[in-house]
Amino acid sequence: MKFFSIAATLALLSSGVSAFPTLISKRDGSESTPTNKTILLTNDDGWASTNIRATYRELKSAGYDVLLVAPASQKSGFGGLFDLPTSVNLTEEGEFGYPAKGSPSWGHEEDDINVWYFDGTPASCVSFGMDYLIPKHFHNKSVDLVIAGPNEGTNISPGMFTLSGTIGATYSAVGRGLPAIAFSGRLENNSFYQDDIEKEDDDSFYANVYARKVVEIVNTLFTSQNNYPYLLPYTTGLNVNLPLINEDCMDPEWALTRLSGQQSVSAGISYNETLGLFDWLDVHYDPTTKCIFGDCDLPSESTIYYKELCQISVSVFSIDYDASYQQYRTAEKVLTSLFD
Repeated sequence: MKFFSIAATLALLSSGVSAFPTLISKRDGSESTPTNKTILLTNDDGWASTNIRATYRELKSAGYDVLLVAPASQKSGFGGLFDLPTSVNLTEEGEFGYPAKGSPSWGHEEDDINVWYFDGTPASCVSFGMDYLIPKHFHNKSVDLVIAGPNEGTNISPGMFTLSGTIGATYSAVGRGLPAIAFSGRLENNSFYQDDIEKEDDDSFYANVYARKVVEIVNTLFTSQNNYPYLLPYTTGLNVNLPLINEDCMDPEWALTRLSGQQSVSAGISYNETLGLFDWLDVHYDPTTKCIFGDCDLPSESTIYYKELCQISVSVFSIDYDASYQQYRTAEKVLTSLFD
């Protein structure tokens, strides 16, 4: 089974070679344009967030067929939770009051049937798009790639892998056999897209920079695919984290990284004596710094983050959750008496 090199793809990105192809080679040897590629776009910050609308706009401008399906309200931190509507109408208003309370629990923009909300989590939004919307409204078209984000805030290391709704949507898509990428931006600004409409043509606006970088890696992936059967190796996805955008970092470089490794973050708690409540605490546990699988020479996502480098970390994850053969056999020896 053939797979293209993700490292080679990132090398192409870093080389300055144009990532905007006019022709893409398909498996049958024919040629197609990006308009033949369908992308399912979701997030966990809500369908009305500035980041997802900017990304939708840029992907459409690049020639892709994009279906946006995202939660009606903020669903950060829901991981892979699979929530479904409990009512045909919203019992609470959506994020930014859009849509209003009492609106249908799923629906689309009046002027764009490709932009949908769903009263669920990011993971269930993927299924809503694949299992309901596309068969019912879009002639059961094939999806070539699932994109989640860009999230409002970074999602780095194994500690965030199970907590992030952005990544939850991504590994849910990979579990369906779809190539998928989670994008997260360091800027945590939670903004309504309608408040930023006047910034659509501002090349320095952070959401536009993030969106262009999404298009850049997407175009490069499709270019690199050539006649390989999969856009990404089967059962794998990408976790991409974008840096803070400012006058010193307007065009960040790409860096291939690991999820685990030095300074990898996990979630912990600390007790606040004053409030009598608990606070979130970033902790560094030894197991997440160990390298068992993958390229142990790569830097961790966390290293890029804590050094505040003007780089975009790109990590490859797998949904094959089984332990290595050696780990399996070691555990088997401990349990031998159970199977005699």
